[in-house]
Amino acid sequence: MRIYVDTSVINGLYAQDKRIKEITEHFFRIVQYANHILYGSEVVAIEIKSTSDLGKRKLLIKTIEDFSIEILPLSEEIENLASYYVKSKIIPVKYRADAQHIACCVMYNIPVLVSWNFEHIVKHKTRVEVNRISRKLGLPEIDICSPEEV
Repeated sequence: MRIYVDTSVINGLYAQDKRIKEITEHFFRIVQYANHILYGSEVVAIEIKSTSDLGKRKLLIKTIEDFSIEILPLSEEIENLASYYVKSKIIPVKYRADAQHIACCVMYNIPVLVSWNFEHIVKHKTRVEVNRISRKLGLPEIDICSPEEV
């Protein structure tokens, strides 16, 4: 299975919250065991490169390498779809990167987006509205879930 992981999932391996850390570790074990293919995007790379803690930044970059997370480029189509999510008030303008994660997953036809972001990404309204827009525009529908649900 092809799975898109946003930055929160990669960060989950190093979370202070023991529950999130354990679930994320389990998620990555499942990914390895089942030979799932992981994807991220330039947004993930940018967010990780902006991590102020140099040691943590190195760990996050190493995680991308260790789990062979393919970093996908953004495109004009992805940016346009992300803008549509923002204009449709699915994702607040302040959190445009969240809209870019979702749009990247849709435009690359990756069936599952995994995130720990329950505020803007992993929520019923977002799932429903993203897939409504996808149907309207003739784009693939996706599932959006937490690492715990995979």
